[in-house]
Amino acid sequence: MVAPFERFDLTGKTALVTGGATGLGFHMTKALARAGASVLITARREDVLKQSAELLMQDSYVKNVSWHRVDLGDRDSVDALINHANSALGGIDIFIGNAADTFLEQIVDIDLDSLDNKFQTNLISNMQFAKAFLPRMRERKWGRFIFSSSIASTCVDPQRGTATYAATKAGLNGFCRQIAADMGHYNITANSLILGFFTTDIVQRGMKHIRETRGDEMAQKFINDFVSLTALGRFGDPAEVEGLIQLLASDAGSFITGASLAIDGGMSIMMCPLPVG
Repeated sequence: MVAPFERFDLTGKTALVTGGATGLGFHMTKALARAGASVLITARREDVLKQSAELLMQDSYVKNVSWHRVDLGDRDSVDALINHANSALGGIDIFIGNAADTFLEQIVDIDLDSLDNKFQTNLISNMQFAKAFLPRMRERKWGRFIFSSSIASTCVDPQRGTATYAATKAGLNGFCRQIAADMGHYNITANSLILGFFTTDIVQRGMKHIRETRGDEMAQKFINDFVSLTALGRFGDPAEVEGLIQLLASDAGSFITGASLAIDGGMSIMMCPLPVG
């Protein structure tokens, strides 16, 4: 008989989380590390990486969190990270492609000269990682890919101006499904998270900016407009991704693959704003 939660145990597994030092990525890292995995986190800022790794290592359940700086918009930087992951951890069993650049631009204003960098950061870098890590996963007949996508990849974002961003995330969803189809017989799963709005640091900074530049009333209207689009009537708490990450990364979720899972408080099921009361 399998002991309760034994199938969630990630002891002996290695993981890489891009953008794992802040926001949702921090909680994804925490979820993996508390389940026993050795986790390598990445971001562009070394000071933030070091601070987050030290904070996570204060958790008595966490055994090993390390960090490495990377610029996902630079293919050479991504290759250097891959080499580091292979040498430092002996390869990767669980890959979470969480980091991405967000940007707003109307279709008629799309900067064609910057498209390569945007697609490299949000999509192509994830393809580099998959290409590099899949051989070891196939050899061991075990692997997990989890990609942070966005509700913008499946629905029209109410902010508008997200055509390029949505295209990178929709491409990521398709790439994820193909990994699932091609690699399933090696016991390798791949899933994407269709993320809604969470009270991350970046969202809180954005709200602070609106309050300072446009006033409290406009900031509250912005919040009300967005939460009214969800079935739960609220933003998500970043900690609410932790359980799902442990499920998808472990043997407990071994029959879930090729899925685009909505983690959005019900935003994707709404046809119109939710009336209050």
